[in-house]
Amino acid sequence: MSIITVDFDGTLYQYNSVITTLKVGKTMFTLKQWLCVIKDIVKGIANKTTGGKIDFQVLFLESFFLQMKGKNVEEVHKFFMSLIETGYRGINHDLVSRLTEHLENGDRIVILSGALQPFLEIFVQQLDIQADAIGTSLCYDEKGTCTGKIGKLNRGIEKVNRLKHWISENNAEGEIVWAYADSESDIPLLEFADKAVVVRPSNALKKVAELRGWETFAPSQETKLV
Repeated sequence: MSIITVDFDGTLYQYNSVITTLKVGKTMFTLKQWLCVIKDIVKGIANKTTGGKIDFQVLFLESFFLQMKGKNVEEVHKFFMSLIETGYRGINHDLVSRLTEHLENGDRIVILSGALQPFLEIFVQQLDIQADAIGTSLCYDEKGTCTGKIGKLNRGIEKVNRLKHWISENNAEGEIVWAYADSESDIPLLEFADKAVVVRPSNALKKVAELRGWETFAPSQETKLV
């Protein structure tokens, strides 16, 4: 058995889920809610002017999901279902086929992403593949009501740390680890893996992959596991 880790944005999903989130929010949020999102983003930028580099992805997610504050699990589930329905065409079905091949070989799939945890869990259900998901948490209170807050973004070295924890919890030490990813932020994960595969890589990551002998996987590319 091998452990197959798969990034989401740009890898399993060929686009950016933040853009899809914006599209769905455009149809679901009121003007007042959008003004609150913009206000929170501007406030966040102002607060960061003396505190170093601004992480716009985190800032957007925090500002956007504050508008989900007070919603129950079913309401949040409905929102994420809309995301999946809107972004379904962006699924990398060639990669899904390869993951199916991994499953047939007895491997375990772990979707490892900065996307929100409840979204990834619903995505796995809708895609109908057997996989675990490790994403960024969306917080709920003890009554199951969304607080609108998100946990630490699952990105960069954090993916490696959380994967190590998953491996320990699942008694999977010593198993071969694969990593499928598309961006430079995933280099720590690709370096950690025994078998690194870059998927539709940026030019910068493509150069790194060539230097290190990593496999490149592209849509419609017919490859077999080795």
